[in-house]
Amino acid sequence: MIIRRLEQEPQDRYPGVPRYALASAELGQTSLHVGDLSYLPGYGVPHHYHTGGAEETQIMLSGELECWVGGKRTTVYPGDTVTALPGNAHAFHNRTDVVARMITAFPVTSPETVHIDDVDLEDVSEHPSIIRAGIRRSLFIEELNGVHRIEHSGNFSGARSTYSYSLEIQPGSAVPVQNFDHEIALFLAEGSLTGIIGENVMLGTNDGAVVAPGVQYGFSNESGTVARLFVIHPVINPV
Repeated sequence: MIIRRLEQEPQDRYPGVPRYALASAELGQTSLHVGDLSYLPGYGVPHHYHTGGAEETQIMLSGELECWVGGKRTTVYPGDTVTALPGNAHAFHNRTDVVARMITAFPVTSPETVHIDDVDLEDVSEHPSIIRAGIRRSLFIEELNGVHRIEHSGNFSGARSTYSYSLEIQPGSAVPVQNFDHEIALFLAEGSLTGIIGENVMLGTNDGAVVAPGVQYGFSNESGTVARLFVIHPVINPV
């Protein structure tokens, strides 16, 4: 299933935080709830936690946000990732005059949110729930030049049920065809890609897709600029 950004309208669950859906029960998914959120200057998401299996992965795309997680307060920047396990309270606030943006992902289709009162926070520079940008960067496949993988969440971040990474695909490079036995959410944050998701497709900037279990997918970058593709698995470290 391809999700074209030009065909979407954002929805605001919270004032000043428009959200585009990339995967959800309403879109037909059974194991993924993924969104592309923007935080307008002066706005944020209040203190809350999630129940059950609703582990949340939050990957910063642009801007910066004040992040509250586990009673600590710090700042997150582009490429940083926050993993909030069920029951781990967190919040985000945009204290700047520039829009901030993130991908948020759950390995369940209907995450339950419980809002809580604010607490006294300890200011810190680092937090075990936060993986800073580019720390886990490597070739996607050893013998494949031109495609790097940047891991955002997995067992290395304390995640228990989500694995996420982004691929930087250089012009003229390609991601080999592969398939998995679970749903996968894809989001192209930059560039354009051609390839297959069961059949021939083209993805443009801000387009998304959900790959059904067993369906083959792969991409090549036939443009003149780098493509940045985010990949969300609702299982821990499947590759």
